[in-house]
Amino acid sequence: MTKEYDYEKMSKEGYECDCESAGFCPLLGRNMGDHLHHLCKTDSGYRSLFLRTAKQKGVHDQEVQKNFNQKQVERSELHSNADSAISELKEKGIEIDNISEGLGDTIEKVLGKFGITQEKIEKITGAKGCGCSERKKWFNKIFSYKKEEADE
Repeated sequence: MTKEYDYEKMSKEGYECDCESAGFCPLLGRNMGDHLHHLCKTDSGYRSLFLRTAKQKGVHDQEVQKNFNQKQVERSELHSNADSAISELKEKGIEIDNISEGLGDTIEKVLGKFGITQEKIEKITGAKGCGCSERKKWFNKIFSYKKEEADE
């Protein structure tokens, strides 16, 4: 039969760690190395954190443990799906750094696809600075894709 622990009460009433040394802690249901054991023995903040974590994981409650493990599986699946989606976008050439801030960035990208770049224009005209950067900055500011934050 499993011993019942009231982790909430233990945490609030200042439970003191009674383990003699590092190793497996039956209360927390985990191995405690020297450092963690020392923290549990000497720091009430860490001890409370350990107790809350044990309660959350359902160390001594199989129903809570089952729910916790199911949530972990779901979280892992979400992370895996997100990683797959990001990989797929990268394979298609979509990078987060390439997202346009405004119309100026979009114009630069479209012209770049046709080989029209600031460097090429400077080379053709023989002049330094064609004004592209300044126009891009203005277009981005005037026609920004970012949503304006509501005034409070």
